[in-house]
Amino acid sequence: MRRSLATLGFALLWLAWWGGAAGRAAEQAGGPLRVFAAASLTEVIQALTPRFEGVRIAANLGASSELARQIEDGAPADAFVSASREWIDFLREAGALEGEAVVFARNELVCVAPPGSPLRERQLRDPAALVERGLAAGDRVAIADAGVPAGEVARQALGRLGLLEAYRPLLIGQKDVRAVLHVVEQGEVQAGFVYATDARVSKVELLFRFDPKSHAPIEYLAAVVRGSPNAAAARRFVDFLRGGEARAVLREAGFALP
Repeated sequence: MRRSLATLGFALLWLAWWGGAAGRAAEQAGGPLRVFAAASLTEVIQALTPRFEGVRIAANLGASSELARQIEDGAPADAFVSASREWIDFLREAGALEGEAVVFARNELVCVAPPGSPLRERQLRDPAALVERGLAAGDRVAIADAGVPAGEVARQALGRLGLLEAYRPLLIGQKDVRAVLHVVEQGEVQAGFVYATDARVSKVELLFRFDPKSHAPIEYLAAVVRGSPNAAAARRFVDFLRGGEARAVLREAGFALP
């Protein structure tokens, strides 16, 4: 009797393993998992790619706004990872998402200057001080383009602080937050608005952090794209982003965790 029970237990364990292995093999047969993700998650996605088992991740990184439009236009994608709820809602209204989107990380909006910038030593601790005492006519401040989450949050913050009109002649748009970071790092502009996690991966100077009350929460959400041939793997990936391994990587990169 004991031998029969042991044999049955072994058989059940083998079937469970075989079922998981078969599922992973089926995912692999479906091709790589195509993840469209916000540019500010570049290092996180790169770190998580080799840790996600069962299928290779092919990442398309860029502005959430541009990625959402690509998906709406029919670009082949399995999972969408957005730096803004707005673009999740955009795709949901277009009928392009499956199930609920999940929030897995948060961020902060900051202002940075080029390496060695004299602005760093002048203790310009908020956006009002920067525009009133730090910048001169002809200076430029980089900001992500309209529609791009980082740019929308920065414009919202400046507007609520009553500073948008003062900044408007100084602002120069960039395609996404990493493009903003690049022109600041290269010294092509005097300052720029990026996320706190972007500043951590560059040699730029941190000037100040925006008051979180000046703008809507900066949240990262993930969802499965409707019609994905790799839907099972996409669902696993969305769950993976909320798991302990991903949370450790996000925390190390400076993201806040919900």
